[in-house]
Amino acid sequence: MWRGQGDLDWPIHSSAYRRISSPSEGKLASYEQRLLEQATHNGYRFLDGRELSDMELLARLQHHGAATRLIDTSKSVLVALWFCCVSEPNKTGALIGVHTNHLGGYEGETDRRKYQEVIKGLKGVPHPLTWEPPSITKRIAAQHSQFLYSEVKKDKWGSLALPRDKGATYIFAIPSTLKTKCIEILQEAFDIRHLTLFPDLDGFGQANSHNKYEFYNNRW
Repeated sequence: MWRGQGDLDWPIHSSAYRRISSPSEGKLASYEQRLLEQATHNGYRFLDGRELSDMELLARLQHHGAATRLIDTSKSVLVALWFCCVSEPNKTGALIGVHTNHLGGYEGETDRRKYQEVIKGLKGVPHPLTWEPPSITKRIAAQHSQFLYSEVKKDKWGSLALPRDKGATYIFAIPSTLKTKCIEILQEAFDIRHLTLFPDLDGFGQANSHNKYEFYNNRW
């Protein structure tokens, strides 16, 4: 699994961990339970006539900007590198890889468990769990999305239980001086860009916003 981190000095925290005050496992679980209830009340649990599981709903919310414990990663190192380079372009970034031998969870299977059952299974687990969501949005498919999540940890690396075993976690520094060139190569050689990674109306709007220059979306 690969993740692009915008600033080498940042510990790895989920967006939910950063959102709530004095975060702990109990507080984060209560917050996510409320988030699921509110999203269900507003009709977001159903997509194309299908009822989403708790994990699928969290994934959908995460990809539309809601704060959850799920940490976005990608099975594609090139996609992760793009996110690393576009985030905080004037700072050194970190491209973080986690060997799948040191992860729990699974790929290619539907997770129909209730939220409380998922959280119960995290207790005492010393490494992250991974989950590959179904392609319930175009973004998830385009970004080769996979999530990492764990019980809340208190560690200098952050609240995610990153494995410390030899060969388990790799961190590559991407200096700011290389970011522009990396983005150029990713866009021109691999067509990895905002429009292709966010293939929906929100992504199209962002790619054509006032802070993007006029020909930002052209390949050449």
